[in-house]
Amino acid sequence: MKNSDDLMLIPHEEGFRAWRLRGGKATLPDIESRSRRGAEWVALPARCMVSVPMHIQGADAARRESAAQLELEAAGLGNETATATNFDLYPLGANERDQRTAAFIQVAALPPAVLADGNDAQFAPSVSFRKLNPGEAQIWHEAGNLVLAIPHESGAPMHCQALAARALDEDAAADIRCVLASLELAGLAPNLQSICVLSANETEDIVPISFENALDLPVTLRREEPPHLPVQSTRLVPAPVVRLRQERQQRRMVMMGALAFTFVLIAALGAFAARVLIREREVAADELRLNELEPELVSIRDAKAAWEDLRPAITPDLYPVEDFYQLVLLLPPEGIRLTRFEVREDGMVLDGEASSLGHGLEFRDKLIAAPAFKRWVWNFPQPTNLPDGRATFRAEGTSATAAAENQEVTQL
Repeated sequence: MKNSDDLMLIPHEEGFRAWRLRGGKATLPDIESRSRRGAEWVALPARCMVSVPMHIQGADAARRESAAQLELEAAGLGNETATATNFDLYPLGANERDQRTAAFIQVAALPPAVLADGNDAQFAPSVSFRKLNPGEAQIWHEAGNLVLAIPHESGAPMHCQALAARALDEDAAADIRCVLASLELAGLAPNLQSICVLSANETEDIVPISFENALDLPVTLRREEPPHLPVQSTRLVPAPVVRLRQERQQRRMVMMGALAFTFVLIAALGAFAARVLIREREVAADELRLNELEPELVSIRDAKAAWEDLRPAITPDLYPVEDFYQLVLLLPPEGIRLTRFEVREDGMVLDGEASSLGHGLEFRDKLIAAPAFKRWVWNFPQPTNLPDGRATFRAEGTSATAAAENQEVTQL
């Protein structure tokens, strides 16, 4: 809890007044109207609160709140205490088996201007900002109402409420007697020695005789002191402020989610861009290396083309003489005479005469089955018979590569 430069909004007779706590001393700001924003503490007026002192017996401190809520529900305040931020408990004394507790419940809303000034503030009952003396009840003014505070023997506020009377008269004294009687019936009779009236008006220096005579206690008058920070932390927060903070938290979560998604998207795009950049650099480096190797590649291509040109000359199986020699080996001693032998790079043509049709067919079978001519695809039609019994034939051979290309073209 801070103890310096805290802005507090405290209800007074004419309304709320801003106090600034510096170095443990409360002072009024020079320009109050401009200093309310960002208040760190807001005092909840007594007319906005209901004080319910309770004497809980047989319940330890861990079960104090549950027992107190049951008491408040029995008193008809179940709806008001359904939300934890709408009420708070102030333990009185240290006796674990004799739990005296003061409950403060919010029952009315603060003015909108005060709520706007205290969106981020902490809230506490106005009596928490005052110093109570054991055995001395205090009376002060809040927004035209008289407020009564009754302390516990430890000095903590046991009960605080706004009186129905607006002035110190016999009616106000009757209200005070009723409050004291109800505390006594509840087993919480305070050990009061006097009643002190706090005055913020310097011209007010006497207490009406009718008021003092209507009480059985002596009445004193004392100048009102500057407020101080509450001794006990509180969980009280008005419902509009709770909703505002929840909405702000939701907006913050949405913004954080959007920001996180944006960061993830930027990171993903950045990683992709980095990967693309690295890839571009690798491609550029490979292209540079290829450009440097281009002269060597040109020489390799030229050498390969030269070897391809020389392939027929250095491959014995492709020599026309070798083909002619293999063909001669297929000829029988008699019955077949070749009249044409033509060899090209992609084909071979043979014309000839056979002494009979059977010799022609026998030569066709030998030519097609010969291992030396397997690289050719042969077109060898039926030999043609001549009137004198002889037969003529023509055989055309095409290289297997050229035949496959021609077949693909035909299919297309």
